[in-house]
Amino acid sequence: MAEEPQQIDKDQRHLILTARKILVTQQETEALLAQPATQQTTEKLERLQEQLNKLYREFDSMATELALEAPDRKDKKSDWIAQLEELTLPLLKMLKNITAKPRRIENLKNSIAELETRLADYEKATRHLQTFLDAPPAASGNLEAEFYQKRIQLLKNKYDPELVRLNLDKARANLQQELAGDQSMVDSASQVMREFFKNRGRNVLITLGTFLGLWWLLTRLRKWIAGNKVFLRMSPSFGKLFTAAYNLFALAFSMVAGLACLYFFNDWLLISLVALILLLVVWTSRQWIPKFLKEIKLILNLGTVREDERLLWHGVPWRVREIGLQAILVNERLEGGEVRLPVHELIGKFSRPLVDNEPWFPTAPGDWVLLSDNSYGQVRNQTMEQVVLRQKGGSLKFFPTADFLSMAPVNLSTGFRYNIEFGLDYAEQERVCTVLPALFQDGLRHKLRHHLEGDSPDFKFLAVRFASAGASALNLAILIDAEGRMADQHDDIRREIQAALVTLCNENNLTIPFNQLTVTLAQPLSGTGPAASPPSPPDRA
Repeated sequence: MAEEPQQIDKDQRHLILTARKILVTQQETEALLAQPATQQTTEKLERLQEQLNKLYREFDSMATELALEAPDRKDKKSDWIAQLEELTLPLLKMLKNITAKPRRIENLKNSIAELETRLADYEKATRHLQTFLDAPPAASGNLEAEFYQKRIQLLKNKYDPELVRLNLDKARANLQQELAGDQSMVDSASQVMREFFKNRGRNVLITLGTFLGLWWLLTRLRKWIAGNKVFLRMSPSFGKLFTAAYNLFALAFSMVAGLACLYFFNDWLLISLVALILLLVVWTSRQWIPKFLKEIKLILNLGTVREDERLLWHGVPWRVREIGLQAILVNERLEGGEVRLPVHELIGKFSRPLVDNEPWFPTAPGDWVLLSDNSYGQVRNQTMEQVVLRQKGGSLKFFPTADFLSMAPVNLSTGFRYNIEFGLDYAEQERVCTVLPALFQDGLRHKLRHHLEGDSPDFKFLAVRFASAGASALNLAILIDAEGRMADQHDDIRREIQAALVTLCNENNLTIPFNQLTVTLAQPLSGTGPAASPPSPPDRA
């Protein structure tokens, strides 16, 4: 669509004014060039040149209706980037050769897209420029109009779409040619691998052979040194430290030998590849190095957890049998009492030296146990995760192992004691310390004689002592030590003892007191009613 004549006249006026500004700036530039060169004139010339370039871009953009931008300035590469490119140049060349054809196809596609966009822009610019050529400015003959005419003609030649159209046709033809001879991905990969091993296969094989051979020889040497009698007499900590240092030395020596082979063959591509892999490993593991060093200290038996010491893990005591690539913890009192842990699980934990005859768990499967919550039963299973009690009647009760230990388990199967307090009335105050203890002791021996007779009696000890003077009774302490084999009858025997004590009281006319209750009435508020009489003393049972 043709533009309105009024708009064309306005654009021409704008272009004429811009041309006048360009001519004035050029005159100033020529005047400065005629002057002696000083720092001040040089700086002013640079500013005028930038201003002149900007005016030319504005004129061209207004005349062509294209968004023309200033050319980008290429920053100079720093030294370390240049050195890195030089180091990786062989690898980059190989990658460039491998990806040459895909990159050519991609570049052609990008060029075609760019040329199509440029062709549309040039055709648009040519049509717009033609409007100015078809309608010359009213004012002609002066310098501005002459510059205007020449610049418009120059821009029309510059943005001629014919050359762009020819380049586009050529790029499309090249793309069709590349696509016609395109190979499959498998064929391309196979060809690249064949060329790689044809040129560098020998170098790779010799390098790997040198590395693995030296590593095997140095490993065999380490085993021979570790089996030497002098080495065996050294401490385990020194042995682990020597093994770790030797392995690091063997790895570094084998790697240097492999790189030396590549250097001898002058294969800088593989050297660059190995160097990049090593740099990548170091870079990706930089955050793990502190943790790795802590693990190394543990493996060398120099950390806070050491071999043949006692460690509390998940609330359960364990013996640290070995710390290597894995830590092995054992507790022989637990079923399946061996666990293997990654070494990092021990970071932040502490062990201590072993103590002779120190128990590793309070019970064993088959033992009878009494817990602080009055749970009573036989241990059916005890593992690192749970302890299972079989209670009277056959019901099972499950405890997490750490919770089981926190409930102060009493192992009845090793023997247990009854410590029963039995109260008598204060009327027996004269006899409670002398006569009555002997009376109850003899009476219990008679009534419980089936537990005290035989070659292996159930009770090892029976005694009655005065215990204390309570608020409502005088208490006797009945002390009975039972054998561990009676643990399954713990509650039955307790009831039997209680029944024998009550029977003795009935036979000897002794009163069993009960707790007295004292009631104190609250005093009424003054002025609200008669004062309450003081409470009478409590009745005595």
